[in-house]
Parts: sequence; C-alpha cells; structure tokens
Amino acid sequence: MAEVVVFGVVAADIVLRVQRIPGPGDHINAEALGWRIGGSSANVACGLSSAGHQVRLVGPVGTDAMGDYLLAELERCGVDTKYSFRADAASPRTLILLDDTGERTIIAVDSGAGPSSFLPSRGPDLRSVDCVYVEGYARYPTDTATAAESALLVTSPPVPGATIWPATVVVGSETQYPGVTPAGMFEAVRSISGGRLKWVVVTRGQAGADAYAASSELHVDAVAADQVDATGAGDAFTVGLLHGLLRGHDMVAALEVGAVWGAATIAQLRSIPVPWEELAGPFHQPGDIRP
Repeated sequence: MAEVVVFGVVAADIVLRVQRIPGPGDHINAEALGWRIGGSSANVACGLSSAGHQVRLVGPVGTDAMGDYLLAELERCGVDTKYSFRADAASPRTLILLDDTGERTIIAVDSGAGPSSFLPSRGPDLRSVDCVYVEGYARYPTDTATAAESALLVTSPPVPGATIWPATVVVGSETQYPGVTPAGMFEAVRSISGGRLKWVVVTRGQAGADAYAASSELHVDAVAADQVDATGAGDAFTVGLLHGLLRGHDMVAALEVGAVWGAATIAQLRSIPVPWEELAGPFHQPGDIRP
C-alpha cells in the first residue's frame, strides 16, 4: 500500500437534526445527535487508512479534552498521529445542521484563538512518500510539500486571490470554482498551480463528476444512494479517487471508485468515509480496486 501524508486540521463535528434549515427570525427545534470526528483532512486520512494505506496526519489539535478524544479517534482509525501536535487553543468545532433530506448546513465555530502555526516544529520526511494531501494553502505554506517531488500532490481548489497553489491533482465541488467555465477549467487552475498540475476534478452532486486535463475531459455519473447524511460526501469521493490513483488505475476508474465511496458514505450517519471493507456491500464494484 501507499505511504500518504495529510496536512490539515481535525475537528469535532457537533450534529443537530432539524426539520428544516432556519430562516431569519425563525424558531425551530433540534435533536442533538452528539459529536463525531470530522474535518476534511481527518476524513481523508481515516478513509485512506481503512483501505490499507499508511497515513500520517500533520496538523494541530487543541490542548483541551476534546483534543485527547480527537487524537484517540484518529488512532482508532489507524492514522499515525506522530506529527499531530498540541496548539495552545481550543480544538476546532463544527456545527452540523442536518435536515430531513440528509442535506447539511455547516457552521464553523471560531474559538477566538487559532494556532500560531499549522506545522509542527519538525515534520515528516516527504522525499519517499507516494502521496501528499494538503487541505489548502490558506493555512499551510505553499512550500509545504516541496520535498515530495515525485509524490501525487493533491489539494482543494485555489481560494479567491491565490497566486500560487502547487498541486498534481486539484479536487473539489463545483461551488469551489466560482466563475470558471468547464472549457477554461484546466487552464484557469494551471495558471495558479503551475506545470505540475495534471488533473482538475469537479464534483457536481447528483450530476456526477468531471475531470479536466490539458487535452481531455472525462465524466462519471453519480451512484444512486438513499441519502441519510451528506456530510463528508466530497471527502469520501476524494478518498476513492486517491485510492484508485494510488492503485495505478486510470482517471476514469479512479473517478468511479470515488463515486462509489461517496454514495456509500451519504447512506450512513457519519462524517468520515465508511470503511473500505463496507464497500463490499451493495456499492461494491467488481474488479481490482480492492487493496
């Protein structure tokens, strides 16, 4: 299996079930469903670990009791937390409002004091890793993965105003590419990500997903699922995409794995992707995508 390093933040998702998303001046009742580990980076790390990859997560957790719980959850999922470090701040919380259709509204809770750095004093050696996932260069320096010259470098889409965003593959939802048309998608991202860029992947919910390269464009349909909780669907898709690419599959096959994993995840009440072995159920695709 592949050696993967994930740079990002782990959070506690606090979930409330509501009948509808409230409007201005509204008053609704909510059912508290407790908390669970979440955050895009933790979701990616836990999903890839379940598929047998060796995964290390590099990023801060708080010095509070929630930090202890989050680290324990990462380790329970098989993620190496050697380079996860304690920041002098509260661990991030995210409020998830989950309606009757399984759609979610995400509210990031600002603790008032974030970590001064999102990197530990000493990070992992990236020279021999197979894949580096960087949550985004809004938090991490653009030279974070410079040492990983031959690795698959994956990031979320560039944020507005970014002038440099190194990546081999950029993946995110269509809402993260504002004002960019499909015809100009690859060139628009490459102007920021540079010559290392090979693919730009755009997820479109029930409309499936598209991948854009310098001279080609691919599409896969979404996999039908009974939606229970859409939280983390995009992260599960990313996990499937990366697992497929790390297994040596072409982009079409990797997109298909992503679609399967995303569908399996939204059919359950969770933030992190369903474990790989659970895809052997109704969403399993035959072939050689097994670890």
